[in-house]
Parts: sequence; structure tokens; C-alpha cells
Amino acid sequence: MEQFFQHVRPLLRTAYMRLLFFTGLLKWAKWRVRKSGAVVITLHRVLSDSEYEKADSQRGMLIRASTFQCLLDYLHQHCQCILPENPLPSSAKLRGERRPRVAVTFDDGWKDNFETAFPMARKCGLLFTVFICPELIAGNGHFWTEVVSALWGAARRAGKLHLVRALARCHLNGSPDALIEYLKQAGERDREAFIADVRAALVQYNATPQTSDMGKLLNWTDVKTMSEAGVQFGSHTSTHQILTQIPQAEAVQELTQSKRAIEAQLKSCRWLAYPNGDWSEQVRQLASQSGYERAFANSPGVWKQNTNPFSIPRVNIWEGKLVGSSGRFSRIAVEYAVFWAAYRASGN
Repeated sequence: MEQFFQHVRPLLRTAYMRLLFFTGLLKWAKWRVRKSGAVVITLHRVLSDSEYEKADSQRGMLIRASTFQCLLDYLHQHCQCILPENPLPSSAKLRGERRPRVAVTFDDGWKDNFETAFPMARKCGLLFTVFICPELIAGNGHFWTEVVSALWGAARRAGKLHLVRALARCHLNGSPDALIEYLKQAGERDREAFIADVRAALVQYNATPQTSDMGKLLNWTDVKTMSEAGVQFGSHTSTHQILTQIPQAEAVQELTQSKRAIEAQLKSCRWLAYPNGDWSEQVRQLASQSGYERAFANSPGVWKQNTNPFSIPRVNIWEGKLVGSSGRFSRIAVEYAVFWAAYRASGN
């Protein structure tokens, strides 16, 4: 039954998107978004086709380079691209704009942001913002989510996923997503113990992943090169701790240390993106007190003049959001994923 629904869901999604398009509702949503503010989109990694097929990362973090190029072309032709520093114009001017305003952001600071996304975007004249974790970039560490994804991939290739499922002691589907979501709710000590147990269980099958399986991150030379070309950088905290799950003193440390480290390299760090998009009223206050000017969440919505500057909405974008049932880039899919999602979430 689950396999049936996995086959049917994309077809139903495509049919629904086409219905919205041909009835004019997608155009209406795009117009409403354009009239009221801007949309911020979140990406993570841009990979070549071969890298995409081999990557053990969560699919919701990946986009093919060919699809990214189509997205850039779409944004160049149909949208006005902005940066977080651009103030939203007056309501009257927003109504007069013919193209919706879109800001492009990347989370985490992956090496492919520099090697793949940057040269492609530069050719199109599109600038973007990257939110980085200073303690992890430059080869200093890995995101624990990537470690788990790499272990899952190694176990899958070795035919030993049952070991991971047994150690997790929870229901898991055919991807690492459920496991990662489960572990996000666990404490850091429990997470590290689980990862160590999985590594130990897989060693006897020579299935432990290599460091390269966990993805490379930017270094400071990459960051400075991109910055000099106009790409902006912000904080994603120091080590990507979910701020709502740690003590206040630790949250302050994550916020302030990251800001200082980036400012030591680039002179300025004004923006923050919450890890996992999670925030609370206390976290918003801590971000403000730490000297940030704006902070971005990771849930859909429209960035309006009256939006709280410390919980600006963003729409998460990945390969599956940008292609139709054929697997090819689709303008209808993009407008549904970006403008329809933002419109519905904003309550317009």
C-alpha cells in the first residue's frame, strides 16, 4: 500500500499544481505576494548529476546543478532578486512592482556553494546569502546529520540497515529522514552514543563511511573570495545547535561566538539563520541582544514590512520541489513551491 501511495502522490501533486495554474490561482498567489512583500528561499547543496546520485545526504537538502541553472534562469527572467540588507519598499511601491521580490539564501556553508553554485549564479548576475557555522567550516568538523546519513548509506549498501533500525529502537522508513528527526529530539550525549554504536556495529562489515561521504564545507579563503564578489554571509550559530533545545547560556555562546568569528574574517555579520529553523520568543530576544539585525526561520511565509525582523519566514527548496512528474524543471512546480506556499502560510 505504501508503494502505491509513493507512486500516486507525485501524480496527484502534479494534477493539483496544474489545476491551480490553469484556474489562475497560482498567478493570483504570485500577485498577492508581490503586492505585500518578498519571499526568501532556502537552499543547501548544489551537486552535479553524478554527485547527486552518489550523495548520502537527505534528499531535501540537494538540488542538481542542471535544475539550479533552470532556477537561476527563472529568477532572472521573472523575479527581482534582493539581499537581506535591502529594505522592503513602501506599500505603494510594492504594488507598483511588476516582478515579485525573492531573496536566495543557502544554509550550512557547503563547499559546493563555492565550487558549483557561486560561478553559476555569478554568470547570471545573481547574488545570494550563505549562513555558516564558523566552528565547523574549514575542515573543523561535520554536521551530525550528515554523519548519520553517511552511516545509513553505508549500512544500506552493505545490506545491514536492520542493525541501524535495531539500535534506533524506533520505527524507520526507507530513508534516513525519520531517524534524523528522531535524533533531533534526543540529547547530544544520546546522539553521540547512538552514532558510536552504529559505527561499532558496522566496522565488522567494513561498512563505516569515509570522511568524504559526509560532504565538504567551505574554508575562509572560499568565504572571502565569495564575499569580495558580493555574496553576503551570516551566522548559522557556531556549531549548529538547535537553540530551543539548549540552556540559555549555551545559546548565547553559540550566537556570540559565531558572530565574532565571522566578523574577525569579514568585518560584518548582521544576519542569523536559526539551525533547523527553530526559534522561540526567548531565542529571538537573545539574537537581538547578541547584536544581530535580522534572523531567519525556515517555515513558509511572506516577508512583509510588519514582519518581526527576528523571525523572517523562508521557503525551503530542493530538487523535488522544482521538478514535475517527468523529473524535469517545471515553472509551475517552482511557482507552487515558492509563491503558493508563501501565500497560503501568510494568510493573505
